[in-house]
Amino acid sequence: MHYYTINQNGIAEIKDFLSTAHKPQHFDEGMLNAWASAAEFQLGEGNGASIEISSFFSKSGRTETFTVSAAGIDAHAIDE
Repeated sequence: MHYYTINQNGIAEIKDFLSTAHKPQHFDEGMLNAWASAAEFQLGEGNGASIEISSFFSKSGRTETFTVSAAGIDAHAIDE
């Protein structure tokens, strides 16, 4: 069995996505870690490492989703 975490590559991917799709564009480390936690939660639920911006906060005015690539995810074995 494994659990998954978002690594620094994944946080950089999230930051790039938010910089292009979210308004406003300022994100500190705590905010980025919160977005990474949301992606980790999705992984824990058996989904992809995705995050979603509501239409209210997106530059496009539509709901925007992003999935962290495999390079942005670390797998950790759990001893049972």
